[in-house]
Amino acid sequence: MSTTESQDVFADLSTSGKCIFFDLKHSNNASRIRLWLRFRGIREDQVERRLVQMSDLQSDAYSAINPGRKVPALITDTGMCLFEASVIMGYLEDRFGKSTEKTNSMFVLESPDERAFVNLLVRVHDLYIASPNCSQPNFSHTQGCMYLDPTPTPFTPARRTMDAATRAAKLAELYKQLCWLEEQAKLPFLAGHKCTHADITWFGTFCFMEFMLPISFGWSDNLFHETKHFPKLTQWYEHCLTDKQFQIVREEIVEDHREARARGRLTGVQEDVKNHPEYKWKYM
Repeated sequence: MSTTESQDVFADLSTSGKCIFFDLKHSNNASRIRLWLRFRGIREDQVERRLVQMSDLQSDAYSAINPGRKVPALITDTGMCLFEASVIMGYLEDRFGKSTEKTNSMFVLESPDERAFVNLLVRVHDLYIASPNCSQPNFSHTQGCMYLDPTPTPFTPARRTMDAATRAAKLAELYKQLCWLEEQAKLPFLAGHKCTHADITWFGTFCFMEFMLPISFGWSDNLFHETKHFPKLTQWYEHCLTDKQFQIVREEIVEDHREARARGRLTGVQEDVKNHPEYKWKYM
């Protein structure tokens, strides 16, 4: 899977018989596509990876590919533009899932019940954690409570700012869904013996939470690395991290967040939390 850097990201969008995947290094939603492509050993003549920056997402060129101006996005080898991570994942599975040499790493389980359970885990993530389900100003995904500022900053435009009451409600929702996932996890992977779409969907978001929840809200510094809180999810996360591909994606995501943190990201969230002790922020 080849990579085109940002300055050339919109150059020659002729697909020439291959797909083009638009990726953002620190995106949890794009990381699941990246994981799938790497695990399956997809060749560069099948899918070209184009690494975008946040500024690219606001361009007219990108809007023509994904009107939501989010990642991931994909132009298929027939020229069709796709967006929404689960849609792209489904397309890739249909298009390439049975055509690679790594058939022993299929992400699709055997029985209808097992596949439905995986789809449920993915659906809960996408509906209740990773999507605002509305494209209007000041509607944001639940995960945004960890990093969207209360006032406009270089990291948060005015249309994405979040007030304290909304932040607290979304944090409560995040905790609720983590508790649900803790109950559902079958181990060693989320759906049992095999790595599935559920694992590569949730993993990038866990990288977000591992890094941001302790900084923004004072949660456990060892979140997902100790067994007092979420023991099953901790076991799952650490099991994933025994695999090189998961390790690489975690470092890609966290590296970008560390760099943004050094430039002041999350400071606005910390101040918002400090200024509003009437809300519950710390769950562990």
